[in-house]
Amino acid sequence: MNQCMTRQADAILAALPELLIDLIKYQLINNVIGTYEELRDYFIRCGLSRAQADRAVEYRDDYLCGVHWGRETPIRTGGAQRYNPKTGRVDTA
Repeated sequence: MNQCMTRQADAILAALPELLIDLIKYQLINNVIGTYEELRDYFIRCGLSRAQADRAVEYRDDYLCGVHWGRETPIRTGGAQRYNPKTGRVDTA
């Protein structure tokens, strides 16, 4: 999906309770073994609708390729932060 390019919060997921957004973030960043289908099914068991779970799984690549501190995440703000080796700084993508 690469929502990072839009710089907007996800309309379907950003309104979820913080605990669920944190769970999604944790799983998308750390669960590198589970398939997309396994992640979707896990999210549904945790209380997401099928549409929400499908949308969450679309963010997997965005969460794996970026560094996300606090609320600056693809779901919450459409953004991520990346290390820029040329400047030695962390930039908002």
